[in-house]
Amino acid sequence: MQHSSRRGVLLAVAALTASAVQFAPAATAAPAPAAASRCGPLDVTFVLDDTGSMGGAITNLKAGINSIVNDVVTASGGDYQLGLVTFKDNVSVHSDLAPGNAAAVTNHVTNTLAAGAGSGEPEASDEALNTVINNLAAAGRPQNVDFDGVWRSNAMKFVVLVTDARPGGFDDVHAAADVANASARANDAVARGIKVSSVYVPTSAAFSGTITPIMQNYATTTGGAFVQASANGTGTATAIQQFLADCRQTDVFLHDQPTDTGAEPNPNGSVWQSPDIKVCPGLADCAGIQPVVGATNYVHVRLHNPGPYGSGTGLGTLKVYRTPAGGSTTWDNATNGDWVFVGQQAVSVPAGVTVVKIPWANVPGPGHFCLLARWVSATDPMTFAEGPNTALNTKNNNNIAWRNLQTVRAKPAEPVKSWFTVGNATGGQVRTDLVVTGVKPLPGTIVIDLGPRLFERWRAGGGAGEGVKAVGGTLVQVDPRRAVLRGVAVEPGERFTTELTFTPDGQAPAGGYLTHVVQFAGDEDLGGVGYEVIVDRG
Repeated sequence: MQHSSRRGVLLAVAALTASAVQFAPAATAAPAPAAASRCGPLDVTFVLDDTGSMGGAITNLKAGINSIVNDVVTASGGDYQLGLVTFKDNVSVHSDLAPGNAAAVTNHVTNTLAAGAGSGEPEASDEALNTVINNLAAAGRPQNVDFDGVWRSNAMKFVVLVTDARPGGFDDVHAAADVANASARANDAVARGIKVSSVYVPTSAAFSGTITPIMQNYATTTGGAFVQASANGTGTATAIQQFLADCRQTDVFLHDQPTDTGAEPNPNGSVWQSPDIKVCPGLADCAGIQPVVGATNYVHVRLHNPGPYGSGTGLGTLKVYRTPAGGSTTWDNATNGDWVFVGQQAVSVPAGVTVVKIPWANVPGPGHFCLLARWVSATDPMTFAEGPNTALNTKNNNNIAWRNLQTVRAKPAEPVKSWFTVGNATGGQVRTDLVVTGVKPLPGTIVIDLGPRLFERWRAGGGAGEGVKAVGGTLVQVDPRRAVLRGVAVEPGERFTTELTFTPDGQAPAGGYLTHVVQFAGDEDLGGVGYEVIVDRG
């Protein structure tokens, strides 16, 4: 989500609505100048049909390419990446997404791009989109080289498709499978926060009735726009300028903690206590119980609109992940890092609160997890590029939320166990402190089994702490009101699972008791878990 300092001034004139709108070429208005808005980072890939019938459109594009690219450079403040891909019944990658490559793309369009050949309609538009949206390698495909540039999470992402043909994959035959493939590419795009806008050039009216709804679906699914140019290609360049001038920002957000206002970066303390994430056994609302192991549960996530940096209905995809309960966790945009993907749902978010319910099938044991929710949207990118530190990503971006609350049930004098994972996503060695705070202290004992390696690290660091005492082996008893284990060395990428044993004393009243265990590096909160021990005297 773009911070106010990055959004600059929004477009004074919106050239197109975010939904698919058909324009008669003669009535197409001149685009608002991109200089009227600072869009923030832009990633743009052009996907062009260069078969022989596209001569008029390519001539029109050549005449306008300097203006189009200059608009991108200006509107992005120079923070842009461009890609260029053409297709017939195969796919040709000419420019991969790369920073500052305006000259290379402009030169190719101006001096090299030409209409020619093609073995008859249809063409491989659906597979060309597959290449750029999903960053596909050339191996095993009729594709010249890999398209493996990085779509940046903090950039507004655009794909512009120009064609006069139905999608036909690589076999030069248009069938139901190709319609499904095209629809799947639109779904892929919205899941990755990419807006697809399309220009249809009706060089022959024979297939317009088939082509038009497919091209419109790209736009309506992803929040892009659809334009029909003239049969001779007039209006193609103008339509592309209009697509790329539409930098309107929405701002859907999730709370990091109950007092969070959506400000970026979040100025308030910890970011692992989101009240907007809970797990319920079904679609009905619940109090946020522990997942039922082995069953299908539902992760309920509340999305709020608008936040402080935009307005309007948000269109995007909510993605949910899990990891063992603990502190510092790594994130990776390609592999998800320490996080395991749970599920996702594309959703439109109007003003107010929208609750998204994502199924979580066959929850694995023992059922103690941290949950991460990410809102991915073409009109609402991350303000700050995501790095390996989950806590920092969450603090910086109001479309990421982290919930670490574990519920365990116990009877007086009977121990119950849970777990806490100590990690390091900072990129360098940390001397971490584990801080135990009794928000509502448990009447009884709390013992942490550090395990052999972490216990030795603690002892090697001096075995320092407050409110702690070694009680045999690798066990450390901590004061339920407040305790600190200091100076445990953890290397980058390491993760250690500790076991917590909560034992209410025999006189503990029935009810819930809350303990926070938080991993710190100096004053930096790397992540923590709230443990709610519910004492049942029945």
